[in-house]
Amino acid sequence: MDVIWVALAALTFIIVIVVVIGGGVVLFLRMRAHESINFDLRVLFRVYLLVVIVAGLLVFTQGASNLLQAGFATLGSNQFSYDPVDIRLPSDSAPQPRTAVELKDRQQLTDVELDELAEIEAERRIEQIALDEERRILGLDRAKKEGLIQGISFLIIGLLIWISHLAARRWLETGEERASLLNRVYLIVVTITFGIITIVLMPQAVFETFSYIVLDPVDSFGSRTQPGDKLALAIITLPVWLIYLFEVIRSMRRVSADGPE
Repeated sequence: MDVIWVALAALTFIIVIVVVIGGGVVLFLRMRAHESINFDLRVLFRVYLLVVIVAGLLVFTQGASNLLQAGFATLGSNQFSYDPVDIRLPSDSAPQPRTAVELKDRQQLTDVELDELAEIEAERRIEQIALDEERRILGLDRAKKEGLIQGISFLIIGLLIWISHLAARRWLETGEERASLLNRVYLIVVTITFGIITIVLMPQAVFETFSYIVLDPVDSFGSRTQPGDKLALAIITLPVWLIYLFEVIRSMRRVSADGPE
């Protein structure tokens, strides 16, 4: 789903802007006070860990969403989750012989030949409809297989990135650092990111799912909007959003109980 990559790009942009502005302000104040400029590598490394943890979580979320989307296709139909991939059939490159009636000028055809031509054209239309349906079915099957491969790949890679950096963070940070402002900003940023994704996708997913179930297809091929991708991503991001929201509330309550830092 493109929304994950949009969220990741937006998150990266926000972090870059904050780092540039914050670094510029600190640099200006230190230069103005004629103080030495020292960079706290520990803080920079903690920022790196938090950023990569979020990136790994987004990749993991995308992979889990792809697998859930494939699950919807297995339980229901491929069309619920996927748009068909463009597939070339062997007949696409095969020569299409034309009959003598088709080669003649239409104005020179007799009534019998016109009837014969009409039958030939009707047969060709039926053949084309059958080929289009075969192409659609094969395209949906290919889309499901590609979605499964992408889901497994993203899930494993995202999980490895997320767990490894989460473990490094827990090993590095002290209890005081875990309760610091940086950690609270991290929790709020992740909560906002997944909250926006869920709030944007959930209403669309519910609407498209009910439309898919209740309304008739718009054409003879059963074409309609595929709600599976949005529904899967909304279902995956919802618990992540709620977990981080709970952590933010708990962190804020802890700060209020302990008093100002």
